[in-house]
Amino acid sequence: MSVPCDCTDLMPSEKPRITVYLDEDIKEDLEELARLHDRPVSNFVLTLIKQAITDAKAQGQLKGK
Repeated sequence: MSVPCDCTDLMPSEKPRITVYLDEDIKEDLEELARLHDRPVSNFVLTLIKQAITDAKAQGQLKGK
């Protein structure tokens, strides 16, 4: 007996995207760090970006919203 799939979570995101080009050694280190934090690389990078923005706002480098 098969279970119906709720495929709404498989739809592409409407969020903006960015592209980053990395040297192979940086990519490998990033993948290892993401594994150590039990996160997919894209989610781990998003976490790093959010933390950098939070820190910049706390230091007055960016205006808070």
